Amino acid sequence: MALLELKGITAGYGQNVILRDFNLNVERGEFVSLLGSSGCGKTTTLRLIAGFSEPMQGTISFDGRDYTHVPLHKRNFGFVFQSYALFPHMTVFDNVAFGLKMRKLDKATIERDVMQMLKLVDLEGFENRYPREMSGGQRQRVAIGRAIVREPKVLLMDEPLSNLDAKLRNQMRAELIKLRQRINTTFIYVTHDQTEAMTLGDRIVIMKDGVIQQIGTPQEVFNHPANLFVAGFIGMPQMNFYDAELVLEDGQYAVVLDGAKVTLPEEKQAKLKANGAAAGPITLGVRPEHLILSGDEGSMIHGTVDVSEMMGSAVHLHVSACGSDTIMIVPTTELESTSAFTIGSPIAFTFNGVMAHLFDRNTKKNLEWLEK
Repeated sequence: MALLELKGITAGYGQNVILRDFNLNVERGEFVSLLGSSGCGKTTTLRLIAGFSEPMQGTISFDGRDYTHVPLHKRNFGFVFQSYALFPHMTVFDNVAFGLKMRKLDKATIERDVMQMLKLVDLEGFENRYPREMSGGQRQRVAIGRAIVREPKVLLMDEPLSNLDAKLRNQMRAELIKLRQRINTTFIYVTHDQTEAMTLGDRIVIMKDGVIQQIGTPQEVFNHPANLFVAGFIGMPQMNFYDAELVLEDGQYAVVLDGAKVTLPEEKQAKLKANGAAAGPITLGVRPEHLILSGDEGSMIHGTVDVSEMMGSAVHLHVSACGSDTIMIVPTTELESTSAFTIGSPIAFTFNGVMAHLFDRNTKKNLEWLEK
């Protein structure tokens, strides 16, 4: 049985419905990232779990008990806010101790637990400082310490790194990974940053307009996107998309693009046949790093280099091909010289069918995922 279960949730504010038929199970000790653009319902989901609001429909269960209407203060969930929400007039010690004092624990227990927590979040010696005297990263660690000193069953984090600069975000991601290894709790983490979601989460819940688009491990959502939205949302630079044709000849599927033809590998053949995929117009998706400069003549796509960017270990190319802008990432180890990629020069490339993603032109679903 899942530790936390959201079933058939519809939620919003007034007449504004934000979540629609939302279903999610979270296992004990799991780190789940809720990922999506602003307004997709991530924070609304977190607030429902925390108890700040209640759903219009559906149920929230925790450890087998109905929590739908359990008040906030009885849930024993920790919450880390985007804005830190520290008390500016209190020292670091008093901020971390606040929840313990509300529980009316004795002074010795509070001092012991707070000092242990400050050690855990690498803030020993900072107990007498005020939030205004600390950096953004240090204040966020205080907020995390305050949330977990109460030993919450679930730690809810709402965009906790979004106010930090890029360098501090990288450092804090590493801190969160180390923290998770030290404490035994379940994390639910809201972010619009796919790097955070991919590096921190055991599973990622990708959301759009209040609807879950896909749930999977970072590798699953990257390698096997369920639909066109997920394919375009995950990965930097973004996946290339083309209007292509799926053909079926002599029982074998192939993709035809701008006169080039690429036969698909056996694994994809089997999935397409199992789903009864019909020949016809499709959207082809190929990630920039999966386009290659060599292949059979009949599989080559021809274009013109518009921009060449040397990025150190790779060259990023913007190529006019198939009526659109194609982005390619070419490792420098595969090149004798990068000078060949001058603006306006011709270029030929193709793709390995193993790395191709095929989407229904109308439903936008991955053809390998279609239900019978």
